[in-house]
Amino acid sequence: MLTAALRVYHWDRQTSSISSDRLDVEALPFLKRAITVYRSRVGQRRGEVRNAARAGLEGLRPDRIEPVVKLLDDTATYEWPQGARQAERRVAVFEAAARAHPLTDVREARQLLGTMFDPPPGTHDEAVARLYADYPEFHRLADFPSDYTAEALRADYDLGQAQALLFSATEVTVDARHDFKHILRYSRLARLLHRLHRSRHGYRFVFDGPNSVLRRTHAYGVEFARFLAALVRLRDWRLTAEITLRRGWRPFTFTLSAGDGLGAHRRAPVLFDSRLEEAFAQRFGAERDGWRLSRETVVLETGGTLLVPDFVFRHADGTEVILEIVGYWTPEYLEEKFRKLAGVGGIKLIVAVPKRLALRAEELPAAVLPFARRLLLHALMPRLEAFRSGPAGR
Repeated sequence: MLTAALRVYHWDRQTSSISSDRLDVEALPFLKRAITVYRSRVGQRRGEVRNAARAGLEGLRPDRIEPVVKLLDDTATYEWPQGARQAERRVAVFEAAARAHPLTDVREARQLLGTMFDPPPGTHDEAVARLYADYPEFHRLADFPSDYTAEALRADYDLGQAQALLFSATEVTVDARHDFKHILRYSRLARLLHRLHRSRHGYRFVFDGPNSVLRRTHAYGVEFARFLAALVRLRDWRLTAEITLRRGWRPFTFTLSAGDGLGAHRRAPVLFDSRLEEAFAQRFGAERDGWRLSRETVVLETGGTLLVPDFVFRHADGTEVILEIVGYWTPEYLEEKFRKLAGVGGIKLIVAVPKRLALRAEELPAAVLPFARRLLLHALMPRLEAFRSGPAGR
């Protein structure tokens, strides 16, 4: 995945539009040469492989070289010493050298290294590589996939640049007709801040972009990038994003659609999941005390509000309880979220919130389930059971 430092984009101040960089067909020979470098240098150090790849990319536009090398590095498999032993041995070498300070004789230095390494390093470069083998620059290339093509690298570059540009998005809108439930599922599993509205031809998702989140911005940006990787495989959608490159600058408009072909030549993404939700579902199990947990996408319309719950619990006696989890948040998103939940009626609802929001959530017509890092079953079950004989809400 590319970082914001590696993104390349084009903007037009007159129209306030911006687009992420995309490689043309003329770039394919350069990409093939770089892939050949990685395939032919298994066993060599990362720094050597990267430098050789840069040489193979010479002739490609300079600002595109480092992003391509980063994507090749992400595709490759590296090996390096694990655990604390490498650092401990490095400290032992330095302590031994300090006792012999000043250590200026080359033969004495090699003799000292020979007591720590077997066989002893033969050259200065080898000694440095052995001492710092756990540093990324000295990781050894173990494998590079034989089926990775220049066309796939080009597709990864195009997607990666769009993902990196969205790191600066403050608001993202996705209009969807087909594959609505897939988009909804991906956005929920990524825990993206979003509002859902009906539109004339389907549904409109309005997302808070990574640039609007006050806390854990990197983690949220990564989840947004994974969401986009899934979105580009779907049909009939259009994305519009408000991009703020620098504080005080006028926002630029970034647009993408299914027709742009950004998902071409890419493997279907692995279905990702929220660790919080997945861990909770595993702990709950298939059935517990007569309750079954369902994670299918359900859209509830309550008083003009669309509510898409994270979980639905159904008891053998017919009782149905909705669980909504509030994760990432901004003050604006939280206000709207609580406003919508406050208008919910006629359903049995549990709202799980971080502990710092528990008092605020007490105003809602729901049972409140505070949590720290995970949802606790011993706290959930009494709240579920209370609904079996009690009224909807609280």
